[in-house]
Amino acid sequence: MKGFFDMSVKSKTESKEIIICQWKYDAPFAYSITYDEGTVDTIANALPIHEEFGIPGHVNVVVGQLGQKRHAFCSSLNSYFHMGVDELKFLLSKGWGVGNHSWSHYVYPCQPGLNLYREIVWSKYRLEDMLDYPVRIFAIPNDSFNYAPVIDLVKQHYLACVNIEGSPNRDGFDLYNIGNFIMGSGEIPKRPGWPEELKTENLSMEFLFGSWLYETTHLVMWNVPQDHKCVTPEYLVRRFEKLMDISNRKMWAAKPDDIIDYTLLRRSLKIENVRSENGDIIFEVTGDWPVGVINSFLTLRVSGSGFSSTPKIEQRFYGAEEGYDEHNLSYRAHCAIESIVKDGSDWLITMQLAPGRTIRLKQQ
Repeated sequence: MKGFFDMSVKSKTESKEIIICQWKYDAPFAYSITYDEGTVDTIANALPIHEEFGIPGHVNVVVGQLGQKRHAFCSSLNSYFHMGVDELKFLLSKGWGVGNHSWSHYVYPCQPGLNLYREIVWSKYRLEDMLDYPVRIFAIPNDSFNYAPVIDLVKQHYLACVNIEGSPNRDGFDLYNIGNFIMGSGEIPKRPGWPEELKTENLSMEFLFGSWLYETTHLVMWNVPQDHKCVTPEYLVRRFEKLMDISNRKMWAAKPDDIIDYTLLRRSLKIENVRSENGDIIFEVTGDWPVGVINSFLTLRVSGSGFSSTPKIEQRFYGAEEGYDEHNLSYRAHCAIESIVKDGSDWLITMQLAPGRTIRLKQQ
């Protein structure tokens, strides 16, 4: 079986083929869930469910109200409590991500005293200072009318922007206009960007195949208010079970930061000059390094290698002063290789990649 995705970056020689898979581990689709506002019920009611299923989460926080009772302009969720810095650091230690949801959960243009620089820019660096954590994603608050006035500022200071509607995200999606599904335990609101296929009972591999399902909910409570955008713990379990079931537990569940890194790197790198030499397979990694990427692991599908056992990986990279340097990367000992898995006659190799490297696969 070849890779899931015909559109993946590839290069081949004769019957040998190297593909950068669209998603990590050549998963059939990617999945992220975020909790807007970052209220304290997320830790109490959602975190245990995430740990049970092995799904990392993400919170988009209102920076000017950390650790306070919510008092956002015209908000329907006022009086609930936002997490403080210690709670956010705890979630980060659990492998979650944190994004910026503005300083005050602004409403453009009618909010009194509105300062968009403070909402978008100052709040980001204030949050990073408090958390000692890079905040690379901005999430539009309220509704899509808040997108156009700030997107130029967002592009100057963030890697990505999450809008409202439009999920799931298909190949070639705009990282500064990420489609988002507002998920609740009640009925889906009648909006053109949220098709009926996104209902839990309607989710299917056919609909999600090849996509990134980015979805957002808010409060997680048993007596949930506003069930069009908040969920009960029971419903969250049911949704995770459905996603696991339709993907045969093979979906790539990750925090948005990791999926954005993977997408930027996959779009920037190329596999070129694939060739054979004494039974080994050699290829070059070319392209440009995308500024801001932190997680540089990609998955390669290697077809036609003829290797009967786990290949050994060697790579050389070009140093500006000393030319090429040799590095033997044992998959057991070196952190640059996450996994090597046999898939039929192919090998799936998940490893760190960067431009300017020559990689050799050897039969052990």
